[in-house]
Amino acid sequence: MRVLIIPCGIGMGHTSRSLALAQKFHQNGDEVLFASYGSGYEMLNEYSTFDVVKLPNIKFYGSSGELNLKYTAKKSIDAPYIFLKSIYHESRIIKEFKPDVVVSDSHYSVPITCKVLGIPCVLISNDISPDIKDAYPNDKTMEYLENGLQRFIKDVSRLCQSIIIPDIKNSWDIPPQIRDKVHYTGPILKMDTKKMDSKEKLRKRFGFGKSEKIVMVTVGGSEFGNKLLNLVCQSAPDLECDRLILVTGPQIELDQEISSSNIIFKSYLEDIMEWMKLSDLVVSLAGHTTSMEIASLGIPSIMVPIQNHPEQLKNAMKMKNYGIAHVENMENISSSRLVDGINHLLKNEDLKEGTLKTQKMFSQYNGTQNAVKIIHDCMYTNE
Repeated sequence: MRVLIIPCGIGMGHTSRSLALAQKFHQNGDEVLFASYGSGYEMLNEYSTFDVVKLPNIKFYGSSGELNLKYTAKKSIDAPYIFLKSIYHESRIIKEFKPDVVVSDSHYSVPITCKVLGIPCVLISNDISPDIKDAYPNDKTMEYLENGLQRFIKDVSRLCQSIIIPDIKNSWDIPPQIRDKVHYTGPILKMDTKKMDSKEKLRKRFGFGKSEKIVMVTVGGSEFGNKLLNLVCQSAPDLECDRLILVTGPQIELDQEISSSNIIFKSYLEDIMEWMKLSDLVVSLAGHTTSMEIASLGIPSIMVPIQNHPEQLKNAMKMKNYGIAHVENMENISSSRLVDGINHLLKNEDLKEGTLKTQKMFSQYNGTQNAVKIIHDCMYTNE
């Protein structure tokens, strides 16, 4: 079977879970081709062994740590042109590669392209009904934008054979018009948590001490993670941990130089879930894939959602409700507040009960295997 996978290229989460699927397809003997843009393309091109084709770039605007949806909307006057340009490029790739099925992870021009060309399409998305107006209360323009975007996503989703929600059952609101196409697979992860080594074995393998206090910080693949990264670096001297692991993405820049044997910098980790599991605490933005990795592993966390990013705020609040995360506001966070939060959680076991309960709940799923089966079935059904 030939599979074309087109993930949204903003950040690294969409690409990460697409890679998890690609690895499983490859193990099954299927041929995989990627197409993406932005951080997603850079990540695939530099760190994966799969072939990848570059698509027209889509950009979101804002300052470090903040997404400015209103300014993005104003700057997107050429959005219809970019959208049509994407469809043109997708059409060329499909005609040349001749896939049996196309998988789109939150890249919404793809279902239209596939419908026109008569190719089965599976959509992966964790946010079918985006809530934009919550970030801009009493702003009618953003309310109209949200209504239009929700209608567009709903109509485009109906063109797909199947819609995969990579989360636990009933975790997201689904419009009634597309519920018959929706499958909750559980998280799509690169590693099966049931088959991973224990925390002790992982620490021994990576050269860490059994009793070391280890904090891991992951700031995503876009410039929106710069603020959190730099705050952590400012906080480093006052953190009561033995090791600080900083994981950045292709568009992240550090404003200061840090030289310490206790700080480990990684621009990308193929085995990031193993590094999470060996840590005592994870500090991160609130991307969906990262949230699912933390929940599935049962790791205490501090989540700092990108300011004015409705999906990240929802992700963070879900994790807080699971009892597995403390949530900080990106707008108000400071290095001293970060120090207090990290040091407190390293000394206390406030989140232990929530992490165990959440890990047990998520362990019922094998999302990657479930998603691959749905995609295979979609192709056979179409035939």
